[in-house]
Amino acid sequence: MAAAHGKDLHWLIDAIALTTYKKTDNWEVNPDIHDITGSGTDDKSYRGGQIGRTFTLGGWTDDDDTNGPRFLEAMAGDTTTFERRPDGTGTGKRKQTGSCVVGKYVESSKNDDIVQWTCDFTVTGSVTEGTQA
Repeated sequence: MAAAHGKDLHWLIDAIALTTYKKTDNWEVNPDIHDITGSGTDDKSYRGGQIGRTFTLGGWTDDDDTNGPRFLEAMAGDTTTFERRPDGTGTGKRKQTGSCVVGKYVESSKNDDIVQWTCDFTVTGSVTEGTQA
């Protein structure tokens, strides 16, 4: 298998593709971990609980580009849809879909005609694993 270096990872937020504007991303799965230790033991016991997920996207955009990620600033605090395609776009390839709350949006001042941006998202509800049609 040839190295892809993550170049095929594809994100859609509110059905808008951000792939050409995205340079960095992370996907976090954060389960609750409950201490269920009873009396009479020296060793702690734990059990997993509900799963929380977050992700952050970031990259570059041209300051004059009206089709870039700037729509996320206006959506801060809103709930919308996401689709994550870890292996790229194509029939039979994996996808994850769900809803997310758009969190903090950060945009840099223009430097060398480029604006850097990042945006945090919190997944709400379940994530559906599937394949692309």
